[in-house]
Amino acid sequence: MTDLRKAPADAMFYGAAFVLMGYLLISYFDSAPQFVLTLSTLFLLGGPFLAIGLYDLARQHEGVHPPQRVSLWHSMTAWKANLPGFTLFAALLAVLVFGWFRMSLLLFALFFDTAVLPSLDSLLVNALLPENMTFLLAYFGVGFLFAAAVFSLSVVAIPMMLDKDVDTVTAMINSVQAVYKNLLTMTVWAVMIVALTAVGFATYFIGLIVIMPVLGLASWHAYRAMISYES
Repeated sequence: MTDLRKAPADAMFYGAAFVLMGYLLISYFDSAPQFVLTLSTLFLLGGPFLAIGLYDLARQHEGVHPPQRVSLWHSMTAWKANLPGFTLFAALLAVLVFGWFRMSLLLFALFFDTAVLPSLDSLLVNALLPENMTFLLAYFGVGFLFAAAVFSLSVVAIPMMLDKDVDTVTAMINSVQAVYKNLLTMTVWAVMIVALTAVGFATYFIGLIVIMPVLGLASWHAYRAMISYES
């Protein structure tokens, strides 16, 4: 919260970007629930990569006394600090996202008549009906596996590639090792991220304007504490 108080407008800029993404998602895919649910999940999966700017805002405040005005533009171009690493990670993330996208469509095809897909409203209202429970278990079970993989590969890798001159593979290996060594803590952190993001979704995305900056800034400090602890 300290970083948020130091640069509220800059942090809220990223929060507003997440809100805009949410509105675009709903408005564009309102008539196709299979795409809405898939892209909502991808919204969660892509969070660590989209939060690079927030990580940079937090990094700009470190070691500066008294705190100086941070540069929003610097945070927006922070990915240039490790262009090869971030480019490869983005490509790998795109492969995982495409895999989840195809799996999502396959699940809808298996459980619903693809010629007459239910509306998003009816699917959400009737989600807990017995006839939909098998679909929900399969959908969220597979989604959990994809989300766990992306979280493990990215939670430390993204801030590490911003912080250090490391390649993508090294950063991802360090990320998986960090999750393994701190499994309980990282599980709690992942649950908090999902829960808070769900709150943001429940407020018709408005809550994301604060929630996403807080999560992004806190993730940077969690990374710093974890790396310092393991060193």
